Amino acid sequence: MNVTFENLINVWDAQIPNLLVELVNHAVFATDKAGFQAVVTKLSETTDFDKFFAYGYGRQHFWLKQRLASDPSKYMDERLLIVDFCRYNPKNEDDEGNIE
Repeated sequence: MNVTFENLINVWDAQIPNLLVELVNHAVFATDKAGFQAVVTKLSETTDFDKFFAYGYGRQHFWLKQRLASDPSKYMDERLLIVDFCRYNPKNEDDEGNIE
């Protein structure tokens, strides 16, 4: 999986960096979309992940936006990061690692 940061991180709470590092570490080492989704679900259920971030899934990616400190029911317009699932999906790569 390929993780791309697209914006600056706004650290308005001490938990934000730790949650991001945990998410990115799991994304980098995840072997498939389902495994990564399980990690996101666990973060959502066991931490304040949903308090700080809004997120969703596309067919081949996961996107993450930061919630606003002033109104956590709203989030920033721009994505903070995107995780591309197809980049390391063996079904989409040839023998040299090129996406077909």
